[in-house]
Amino acid sequence: MRQSGRRTGARVGRRLFATYAAASLIPVVLLGAVMWRGYRADAAEQGRQQGLAQAAVIAEMAVAPKLGGVDMAAGLTTSQLEGMREATELAVFHGSVLRLRVRGFTGQVVFSDDGSTSGGLPVADPDFQAAAAGESRVKVIGGAGHEVIRVVQPLVAGATGQSIGVLELYLPYQGIAAQLRAQLRGFAERVAGGLAALYLVLALLAGWTTRSLRRYAIRQEYQASHDVLTGLPNRAAFRSRAESVLEVAGRDGGHGAVVLVDLNRFKEVNDTLGHHAGDELLRVVATRLRAGLDDSDLLARLGGDEFAVMLPGRDREQAVAVLAGIRQLVAEELVLDGVPLSMEASFGIALYPEHGTELQELKVRADAAMYQGKRGAEDIVVFAGGTVGHPHQWLKVQAELRHALERDELVLWYQPKVGLPGAEINGVEALVRWQHPERGLLPPGEFLPAAEHSGLIAPLTEWVLRRALDDQAGWIATGQDWTLSVNISARNLESTGFVGFVGALLAATGARPDRLILEVTETALAGDVETAMRAIKELGTLGVGISVDDFGTGYTSLSHLRGLPITEIKIDRAFVADVDRDPQSQAIVRSVIDLAHGLGSRVTAEGVETLEIHRWLVEAGCDEGQGWLYGRPVPWPQVAAKVIVEPSSAPLTERAVR
Repeated sequence: MRQSGRRTGARVGRRLFATYAAASLIPVVLLGAVMWRGYRADAAEQGRQQGLAQAAVIAEMAVAPKLGGVDMAAGLTTSQLEGMREATELAVFHGSVLRLRVRGFTGQVVFSDDGSTSGGLPVADPDFQAAAAGESRVKVIGGAGHEVIRVVQPLVAGATGQSIGVLELYLPYQGIAAQLRAQLRGFAERVAGGLAALYLVLALLAGWTTRSLRRYAIRQEYQASHDVLTGLPNRAAFRSRAESVLEVAGRDGGHGAVVLVDLNRFKEVNDTLGHHAGDELLRVVATRLRAGLDDSDLLARLGGDEFAVMLPGRDREQAVAVLAGIRQLVAEELVLDGVPLSMEASFGIALYPEHGTELQELKVRADAAMYQGKRGAEDIVVFAGGTVGHPHQWLKVQAELRHALERDELVLWYQPKVGLPGAEINGVEALVRWQHPERGLLPPGEFLPAAEHSGLIAPLTEWVLRRALDDQAGWIATGQDWTLSVNISARNLESTGFVGFVGALLAATGARPDRLILEVTETALAGDVETAMRAIKELGTLGVGISVDDFGTGYTSLSHLRGLPITEIKIDRAFVADVDRDPQSQAIVRSVIDLAHGLGSRVTAEGVETLEIHRWLVEAGCDEGQGWLYGRPVPWPQVAAKVIVEPSSAPLTERAVR
């Protein structure tokens, strides 16, 4: 892309230089032509003035003295003619005069150097009339190479100072012409040299200007298509290149992958070390990402800590393999401001044409896969299909959810949690549903992701807590002392006012803090660790129980749990679903039970659906169970007062009806 910019800049520069050179040459040539014409006119005028001066000398020195007192109308006497020939003979002989005539005012020739009495200017000629009236006229006549100077001037008698006739002289022009040509040649050489120097200066200026403009054009084109911080192509350049690749792939049956990359816990680096460290981290990550790709692959920075990769010609396995190598490069330790860091990234993959043929569609699905990776244990996730409510659909969901909160369209259902081995209900988990006016009852997966990516998660969590505590007061009034479990988001823990809100709400409702359990997903503890741990400790100080939900699916360090007031650890259903027959799941569940008990926490197994799993959990020492075997989510008045799973005197079919 950089080479393309240079070629484009070079073409623009050449066009600018050619235009500038032509534009500069035209005025220089015109200036030279005007100066040449003016100087030539001046030279011709100089020649005429020389002829006029020469004629004046001949008239005053040779002709006028011989004609004193002569009556032109009567003509010249023989002695006068002889005197005129003697006076003009030398000038005619030496060629300084080609022809000489003395004429009366009526035009008659009274003397000529060749003795003729005719020829010359007609009386009606304007030059003759002007000379007769007392005005001298001079003109170059004849063809090229045969020009002569013709002077017609009044003839003034020296004695009286009065005009007595007209003197008509023809003088040679070759000498004057040669002198003029020499002057013009010298002038032309000087002008040509000066104009050439001027044009050279203009050409140098044009060259310097066009080179500067070319470099500026290259810079502008590069900056318009590249990220200033990392030097990578930007969002616009990625879109243009990726759409071209997809167009060719669609025509030729090609395939490949579009990948979105997002750095984990990048905000911590900015907040802790400052934005300069964050910028340096982005530059390092960009270099490492580029090092893991081929020349045919496209890498771009979309903004913030988000990057995009296009892998033409790669299938699912190849794309995952490439990204696994990049993940290792990104995770290599680096030192920023003296602090050693090891970064992690989440990768979302969308394959074409399997997952779509349009870039926007592929980016949405890659983003959905990446978001799934951030919520789970895998950091390289291939889009698994299905409906993607992300991100343009989320805008609509977020707008409708705001109205849902205002119109009280949300409802709470509760799923029982039972103690083991007796399966008595000792708590319920609040699960939010949306009674959508058009789409019916929506599960949380339809709207919670949109809420978590906006500011709506805070008012939504506050609504759930208020409504759940009100419902708890209702079942306590009926004699059911169940604990209440409510899920909260990582955003809630990072909110500075959340702990204060919980304390104020407990005080306002009169609820016992030890009967409220806030469930936090394991991935929430892997975000802003310091803030989350501080919030959990403050909630523990209030007496509120803390539960780690979906344990085993994230990447929480055990050091994060140490020292925290963890009341409960919930084993994710992924490990519980086959725990009665899979040795690996059994080993994991037993380890979590031992870990939780070692930390002083009780253990709840999620997703219990069969009697065999129930029995295995009882044998393994699990404290509580939750799942369809014990009860599905329902409004709280429909929660059974007691769940009979395996009593000694009653079969499973005698479980209480909900």
